[in-house]
Amino acid sequence: MSVYGFAEEATKFDLRHPLWHQRMPRLAHTIDLAFTRIQTMNTPEDKFVYFYGTLVAEDFMETLLVAVNGYGVAAMKLLRSMYEHTVTLRYLHDHPDEVGTFMAYDHVQQYKLMRPIVETFGTGVLPLETVADVERRYEEVKNQFMVADCKKCGTKRVNHTWNKLDFVAMAKKTGAIGTLIVPGYFFPLRHAHSTFRAITDRLEKRDGHLGFQRESQPKLADEALMTAHNCLLVTLEIQNERFKIEGLEAEIQGCLSDWAEIWAPESHLLMDDGGSGSDVK
Repeated sequence: MSVYGFAEEATKFDLRHPLWHQRMPRLAHTIDLAFTRIQTMNTPEDKFVYFYGTLVAEDFMETLLVAVNGYGVAAMKLLRSMYEHTVTLRYLHDHPDEVGTFMAYDHVQQYKLMRPIVETFGTGVLPLETVADVERRYEEVKNQFMVADCKKCGTKRVNHTWNKLDFVAMAKKTGAIGTLIVPGYFFPLRHAHSTFRAITDRLEKRDGHLGFQRESQPKLADEALMTAHNCLLVTLEIQNERFKIEGLEAEIQGCLSDWAEIWAPESHLLMDDGGSGSDVK
């Protein structure tokens, strides 16, 4: 069998977090309870909350895979998008009247994707009917997303995002998940984007020579997974708020205690009468 990456890191992960495998079955069961079911959904808002929540759960499993295997930087890159997905989910669950705007912006994004394709490969690279359809849909919605380009001269442009709030401002409106803006957004941003810090964080000096760190990054992996675990719990809570799934609330409370035992054993979550770690099986 071919082995890639840091094969020994999974064992080291188990040593650092001996409770993980004991608690993971409950988390997996809670994910299944929230998402592996038949749900009648009549509104776009319900469908968005369900399917975007499923996306976040998948984000978590991807982050878990690389984190357990010691790929801390990779976990941070995945966390960056997972956190944005979670904040967006929380915001739109709380502001369902804006779900239509979020969906409409897809036509702007499709147009922004099509233009460089045509400019790079020529006008014949896409069927003419496809180009016409994308342009038509873009023209239908673009006025929803116009923002001031120059206040002095009164010109406008299409906004770079679907909401007039920037992402940080949006996160601040999402309650608890917004307080994770630093570990969930700003720290991972250094690795997900083209930054000088992305390379300097991976450099080290040995014997007077500067080199690239090719070893695993367990500290980064743990930090990313802890925040990703938090994002997943918020997502599960949103599913329960929206759909009132039988038995989900109790499972989430158990998962919250599990999170505290794994990552923060001194947490108040284990001191409350209703959530004592001694009751967790």
